[in-house]
Amino acid sequence: MEVNMNKRNRLRFSTDMVATITGIDEPDISMRGRLANLSAHGLSLILPGEIPSGITVKVEWGESQVQGKLIYCQSYGNEYRAGLQVEDPIYDATLAKKGKKNPDISDQKIPGE
Repeated sequence: MEVNMNKRNRLRFSTDMVATITGIDEPDISMRGRLANLSAHGLSLILPGEIPSGITVKVEWGESQVQGKLIYCQSYGNEYRAGLQVEDPIYDATLAKKGKKNPDISDQKIPGE
């Protein structure tokens, strides 16, 4: 997995996983795309079609899911690149699992204890 920093100084993790994108505001919108990268506050998607900017969508991949606002969706060759700002920060991919929004601090072991 490639790690890089973007212009927002947020650590981003590059990936190429199949994801399902479903409109929350627009339930007629549902498509499969690819998760290109993710950070604590957002993710980048590669889609086969355009989705209107500004709507709330759910993105599911593997055992994980997040919801957020689609900030942009721009043509990129014969595909579209979309940026999603997530509602709850993703601090670890395991926190994006269905039903978990934030870590339970009491369940975390402190190194050295």
